[in-house]
Amino acid sequence: MEKTYTTIQGETWDEIAFKVYGGEKYAAYLMANNYRHLDILVFSSGTVLNTPELPEEEKSTLPPWRTIEEGTVDPYDNF
Repeated sequence: MEKTYTTIQGETWDEIAFKVYGGEKYAAYLMANNYRHLDILVFSSGTVLNTPELPEEEKSTLPPWRTIEEGTVDPYDNF
C-alpha cells in the first residue's frame, strides 16, 4: 500500500518532510519521490504527494559520522 500526504495551503517541501519523516533533511527524498511536483515551492491545498517509507539506513537519528557499530563505545557519550 502506497502512503500519501495531502498538502495544506502554504506548506513547503521542508515542512512536509518534517511532518511526514520527522526532519527537514528528508525534503530531498520527498522531492525525489514526487518529481512531477518539483516546480512547486509553496503548495496549495489538496496536492497529493507520495510518501514512501524511508530506506533503513535513513532511519538513524545519528548523523553519519556518529554511527557506532554494535558492541563498541561511543567516545562522545561522555560529553
